Amino acid sequence: MRARDGSPISGPPVISGELKGTIMQLPLEKTISAKLMTAEYEWHELTVRMRHSPDDALAVRMDLFAAEADPPAATWVFGRDLLATGLILPTGEGDVRVRPHGEDETDVELISGPSWCVVRMASTHVRDMVARTRSAQECWNDKAQAELDRVLTEILSSGIRNADS
Repeated sequence: MRARDGSPISGPPVISGELKGTIMQLPLEKTISAKLMTAEYEWHELTVRMRHSPDDALAVRMDLFAAEADPPAATWVFGRDLLATGLILPTGEGDVRVRPHGEDETDVELISGPSWCVVRMASTHVRDMVARTRSAQECWNDKAQAELDRVLTEILSSGIRNADS
């Protein structure tokens, strides 16, 4: 590709400014005390860590800890929108289902083959996480859009022509 003056353009435009490094600044994490009901209908206390990263903006990761000092016993990945909708009404097909439990709690049902469990958390914590992921995504989208506009303006103002022209 060449600029209007005939000089070659070396490589793609460089993304810089405020957008550069933003991905590393935006991962979100929230630790929540929860209850877990096993397939044997026994309840256990556990800690849940919910994570969200712009690198996988449509997903939420939920780490389940039997003890806080230990590594997660399991990590489940599912749609952020599934979690948001489950605050209001039962949703989900397959391995992950989310539903309100009364007015103050949210159940996340996890199914793996014949095994299953229900993680019950305070809805206020889940709602907070969903709101924070949306705020982070909106911030990321705004910055990405501004940077894209800048790059396109740079490309178009340099008069790039099709190689066949």
